[in-house]
Amino acid sequence: MSRDSDEQNTLVVTVAENAALGVLGSIVFMLLRFGINVLIIRSLGAGSYGIYVLAATILTIAGAIAVLGVPRAMVRFVSQYRALNDTPRLKGTIYWGIGLVLVFSTVLCLGLFFLSHFLNLRFFHEPALTPVFKIMVLSLPLSCLGTVIFASLQGIKLIKHRVLVNQVLVPLCRLLCIALAIALGYQLKGVAWSYVLALVLGTILGVFYLIKSFPEILQRGPILYERRKITFFSLPLLFSGLFHTMLNPVSILIMGHFLSATMVGIYATAQRFLPLILIPLGAFNTIFAPIISDLFAQGKRKELENQFKIVAKWVFMTSLPIFTLLIFFSKQILSIFGPSFAAHSHAMIVLCIGQMIMAGTGSTGLMLVMTGRPQFNLVNSALFCLMGISLNIYMIPRYGIIGAAWVSALSFGTIQLLQLVEVWYLLGMHPFNVDFLKPILSCLLSALLLTAISHVGLNTTNTLIIILILSPLFFISYGGFLWLLKLSAEDRIILNNLRERLLKQGSQHIERAA
Repeated sequence: MSRDSDEQNTLVVTVAENAALGVLGSIVFMLLRFGINVLIIRSLGAGSYGIYVLAATILTIAGAIAVLGVPRAMVRFVSQYRALNDTPRLKGTIYWGIGLVLVFSTVLCLGLFFLSHFLNLRFFHEPALTPVFKIMVLSLPLSCLGTVIFASLQGIKLIKHRVLVNQVLVPLCRLLCIALAIALGYQLKGVAWSYVLALVLGTILGVFYLIKSFPEILQRGPILYERRKITFFSLPLLFSGLFHTMLNPVSILIMGHFLSATMVGIYATAQRFLPLILIPLGAFNTIFAPIISDLFAQGKRKELENQFKIVAKWVFMTSLPIFTLLIFFSKQILSIFGPSFAAHSHAMIVLCIGQMIMAGTGSTGLMLVMTGRPQFNLVNSALFCLMGISLNIYMIPRYGIIGAAWVSALSFGTIQLLQLVEVWYLLGMHPFNVDFLKPILSCLLSALLLTAISHVGLNTTNTLIIILILSPLFFISYGGFLWLLKLSAEDRIILNNLRERLLKQGSQHIERAA
């Protein structure tokens, strides 16, 4: 086997292993967040949950502004300087990113704290929102600092710390604190303080892991600040990230203006399941981002194209069955929260379509940014945001949450197809190959099997039992059909290496136990 082939296989395995870790972390995160949602809604009601969602939504927009586009700059420049063993510039990049974001997020936090009553009076008219938001906004500097720290760790390909902290420990802490607060009778204010305390824990752990993974950051030595380079790279990403992040939060805010807090809570609950579809994309992108930067900087375009196609195929192959199950069980899933939620299952179906288009077109936006074209992301995200906001202002007062769902699906679909064309035009690459047909066929056959079983094989009306029985059967049949249609050489390499890694780790645990 040639050296290039060995390097290519090593990259494939690295991406797959880190993506598997990201998927596992995302599943745990989704389960914990599901528990948080159920706990708040069942204990305090959909209206109180809607207040909590409105406060968290404002913080999401504020956080997108406060990080100033720095996190993606951290991934790009930290990975480059780490590869070049340029410690002075690496330290300067991390220091500059942390300092810039920390100062700006603190100023924004203070401004929002003192303006919170005016914002509520002017836009939302929800008396309970102001005290809750004043508490939760205190977490803004902590949240932004943690984002920059974990982006720095991502740049040196240390994904496990980010997964452990952001997707396991922080939501677990939040769930436990919320349960305790509700049990002690602190109601919605207790939920708000739980939000802050969990982020305190996350920030402390982020600082600890950064120092542990990169001890040179505290050592004396030369520091070179690439302020101009980082700033000019980050500014387009600030606006593109803000535009791209704003559509869903702005939908919530527009809904909060025109509709009741209860309807906001129902729509937000339907949205909570959408990240399941994007778990594979997010997991692969986390490790794929620095790899794009490395390969492009070295001029290895063929290797980059191969990785692009492999990542896109695996994202599609793992997202499609999740999308299918969410569509199939949409009414049953939402009925867990109450009949009023299940009545709006059609909105969840429409939202899922938009997310599947996003997952199915691969890492197109990331390809543009990591190959040094953030300005395209800026223009794309601006169009995405403006189109979404304009349509939401028209659709939500007339059609309610189903109108917002169609706006989301249309906006995501349009922007992803535009980015797909741009990557093909600028880089001469696209993510698709004939192997995409295999998961589509496997999913169709598995869905038909699931439909047949659900109609003739189950005599229970219990929602959870139906989901717990049929979902594993669907995944088993989906995997079986994929196997019958034969895996590609890259797929076999990934699966064999993952299997060997799991067996090795299992034997190590057994030896320790013995």
